Amino acid sequence: MTTATRFAAVQMCSTADVASNNRAIEGFVREAAGLGATVVSLPEAANILLKDNIQYAGICVAEDDDTTLALCRRLAAELRIWLHDGSLLIRTEDGTRIWNRTHVISPTGEIVARYDKLHTFDVKLGEGHDFRESRAVQPGEGPPVVVDLGASNVRLGLSICYDVRFAALFRVLASAGANVLMIPASFSPVTGPAHWETLLRARAIETGSYVVAAAQCGTRDGVQTHGHAMIVSPFGEVISSLGEEPGVIVADIDPAEVEETRRRLPGLTQGRDLRPTMTVFAGSLS
Repeated sequence: MTTATRFAAVQMCSTADVASNNRAIEGFVREAAGLGATVVSLPEAANILLKDNIQYAGICVAEDDDTTLALCRRLAAELRIWLHDGSLLIRTEDGTRIWNRTHVISPTGEIVARYDKLHTFDVKLGEGHDFRESRAVQPGEGPPVVVDLGASNVRLGLSICYDVRFAALFRVLASAGANVLMIPASFSPVTGPAHWETLLRARAIETGSYVVAAAQCGTRDGVQTHGHAMIVSPFGEVISSLGEEPGVIVADIDPAEVEETRRRLPGLTQGRDLRPTMTVFAGSLS
């Protein structure tokens, strides 16, 4: 017998001011816990967002010195919650770039898992929206990560933002037992309206999993983010969402619903091994 676990997804507008961001995080986490959430997720880059990403290596600090991580550990222990910090931007060990890193923190304040963003947002959207995240962010090289929360039967599959476009990652996570896909983001205002909800619902539908997608919103230093944090059911329905303002959403997540959805739509177990692609040259019309 499984019981539902209340999740919260936070939407915030992080800036270059880490202290201000920390105050916002503390307020939102306390609000979420007050709403009964025992698992709380922050968005990508919760600790700091800069206009020019090449500045991160000179401003971000090592993990042991990051005040946001220390705050999250303290809040998790005080409130007795699981705290998924979305991602924090952490200086790499050689100081040349940063990690875009998720931490999962237990109700005792212990860091039980880390995940470094695998796919960096290197795109050519045009009209001033080209972006090369890899200038600042060292791509992760570790394996996909699933975090088993124990008696609740909740198992988190970790990812960050641009990872959402790489469906194979989520199939691997779900096949390894993940039933809640965590997709914290700071999504582009160009791709957000066209792709954000579609991608989140697709990842839920393809794997029969819940999706919890905390998000950055608003404009800082002329840089805009999409917002629209949401929680999606294993059947692909949006069960809770926000618009473009900071806030908190909650939803009760039941692992039994994942089991039932996967029983009805067993796509995870029905995939077939594909043979090498055959290309047929059919000639020209002339």
